[in-house]
Amino acid sequence: MMHPVSESDLINKILIIEDEPDISDYLYDTLAMSGYEVRQAYDGLEGLEKIRQKKPNLVLLDIMMPKIDGLEVCRRIRSNPETQTTRIIFITAKGSLEEKLEGFQAGANDFIVKPFSSSELLARIEAHLRIDTLARDLELSERRYRQLIEHSPDGILLFSPDMKLLFANSRFKGILPGKLEGLEIGCSIDALRSNSLFFSEIATLLDKVREGRIIVTRTFSISLQKGHTSYLEIRGIPSEIPAGKSLMYQVVMRDVTEKYNMEKIISRAEKINSLGILTAGIAHEINNPLAGIANAIHILKRDSIDNAKKDELLELILSNITRISRIIDDLRVFSRQERYEGGSFELVPVIEETLKLLRYQRENDQIEIHFLTNDLKPVIEGSKNQFQQMMINLLLNASQAITGAGQIKVELDRLENTHSVVIKVSDTGCGIPEDQIDQIFDPFFTTKRDWRGTGLGLAVSYRIIQLLKGTITVSSQVDKGTTFTITMPLKG
Repeated sequence: MMHPVSESDLINKILIIEDEPDISDYLYDTLAMSGYEVRQAYDGLEGLEKIRQKKPNLVLLDIMMPKIDGLEVCRRIRSNPETQTTRIIFITAKGSLEEKLEGFQAGANDFIVKPFSSSELLARIEAHLRIDTLARDLELSERRYRQLIEHSPDGILLFSPDMKLLFANSRFKGILPGKLEGLEIGCSIDALRSNSLFFSEIATLLDKVREGRIIVTRTFSISLQKGHTSYLEIRGIPSEIPAGKSLMYQVVMRDVTEKYNMEKIISRAEKINSLGILTAGIAHEINNPLAGIANAIHILKRDSIDNAKKDELLELILSNITRISRIIDDLRVFSRQERYEGGSFELVPVIEETLKLLRYQRENDQIEIHFLTNDLKPVIEGSKNQFQQMMINLLLNASQAITGAGQIKVELDRLENTHSVVIKVSDTGCGIPEDQIDQIFDPFFTTKRDWRGTGLGLAVSYRIIQLLKGTITVSSQVDKGTTFTITMPLKG
């Protein structure tokens, strides 16, 4: 809890430790008239007791005193953690080099040699109190910063330029109970890498940060107690040391399990919506062979058909069963349970699988579908299932935008001078009005006015593309069509 600052807390406190009353009173009057809160002590022991009680910001200290001298008083002030930062100015009649050296070795901040002027005294005191104020402000700022870091909802590590651990906050340790073998200050990332598979992932991430001097973010899954799986978003950040060319490296870890689970629920809801649309066309595709099978069975029940006709009908039944099986297999590709997965996949076969599903739509048989690979065989890192769901969402949007005859085109290309592939999904449909184009990726925004539109399809697609480390843009003209352009990094 923060306590209010009183007016007295804002006044600098000075203690005079001087055994000559005349000099002590002169100093007292000079300082009191200048607005300081002043206390006096007349020997070293009394001075130490008043320092303990009053906690002055600055001490004016005579060297030659009874009981214990000023040098010993200075040493005791510096040896006490509660007073070791107090500013100390020696007042001396000698001012020899040897005496000054001994005083600085004891811990003095400055010397004033008797006799001295009040203006010199005040100028030196003001300079030291300014330093004291800055030091206290810096200490307070550092303490607040440490509290913020310690109580951050994110786990934080800091590595030196030579990749040795400098700091780990308590939150980092709290997120990963039992997973932090060897996590000690001064430990190298290579030693941590050899002790733990988790730190091996962090080390690989930091290698990319060091290589490119860029922020790198990855999401990992990790099994904790009782088989519980957590999803962690880990970000490596290069931080340049002020006035230097070396980099320190931060690792910021955030538990995104709840966010991941919510996104999975939303993604699954949109997948169910897409399945509802797909099955309307697939039902038609299945009903045709089922009708053929039923007719063939009715004919087979007759006793009058010969063996050749019987074989022909049996072949027809098997052919239609094979057709139904193929349709179900195509649907299963899209409808299977989503899970967290990494790995990689070939882009062309996945897009071809997705286009098969779209071709089952019977609402508009006049749509031509084209897939141009340009002889590319790109491989992408990430989830094949998520990519396929994103493509289904874009392709369904394209098919629903077309009334009557039209075309949908999917085209692959390489982005020049980069290690990326471009996927363009174009249609010749109704287009998107200019005043709506900035909203299409917003959750629950939809231009559809029937049961097919949840407003989540493009929002889910946008998030999937982010997870795959890609980008998506859209261009459209009303009554001419729309093009979605997806750029994704290639594997390796």
